[in-house]
Amino acid sequence: MSAGGGSEGTTELPSFVDLVPINVHSQFLGLTKHEWVPIIMSATLIIFLGIFSIVATRRLKKMPGGLQSFLEIIVEGLEGFTRSQMGRVAERFVPFIGTFFIYIFAMNMMGQIPFFHSPTSNLNTTIALALIVFFVTQYQGIKNNGIFGYLRHMAGKPLWLAPLTFPLHIMQEVLSRPLSLSMRLFGNIMGEDTVIAIFIGFSPFLFGLIPVPIHLPMVFLALLGSTIQAMIFSLLASFYIAGAIGVHEEEDEHRHHHHHSK
Repeated sequence: MSAGGGSEGTTELPSFVDLVPINVHSQFLGLTKHEWVPIIMSATLIIFLGIFSIVATRRLKKMPGGLQSFLEIIVEGLEGFTRSQMGRVAERFVPFIGTFFIYIFAMNMMGQIPFFHSPTSNLNTTIALALIVFFVTQYQGIKNNGIFGYLRHMAGKPLWLAPLTFPLHIMQEVLSRPLSLSMRLFGNIMGEDTVIAIFIGFSPFLFGLIPVPIHLPMVFLALLGSTIQAMIFSLLASFYIAGAIGVHEEEDEHRHHHHHSK
């Protein structure tokens, strides 16, 4: 469990990296042992998810067993979730949004495993995730609308308000959205893990041997919060990308046309 946001003074529980007999002040590639924790945790999770995916999908059957049925339910749920946010372009973004949700959800949950830390309790991790969303959003906006079409989209409607709306849209895309995405996820996961670490530190012992798990209610709350945060991040990512492509404007025009046709 981790509450670490990159500062060694933050209340947190030790990870397996901290147990490695290496001087905490020594550096490798310019990073201390503590700063390597979220990178190692992320890499560990990527390797685990990669191996699990290969093993779980190696022998797919027309009549699925328990694990395949469970995975199909997850895939169908992610498809429905993405389709509800992205409309006509959802199909090609299901792998991207689905991977985001699974990866962030798993990173959030890592903090509940003894001797593991949540990489998302480190601001560097959440900023990296937000930057991926930012670059994919801009790329898809330009790819689907052309550079001038995307700039016109950024100018908004009516066009005479462009001198006001264009700078606001630029600030929203470059600063507001990445900042809110990264800070929301980081703050919630760091806060949950910090509170759990503090509660564990206050846990009394029965007969001086058996710890009383007074932090258990906070663990269940953290599990719920971790799921919600992964869902919010994925939802906003799909909303931003669909908006850059112009899906939302098409839906508004369709509703407007449908309303007047009545």
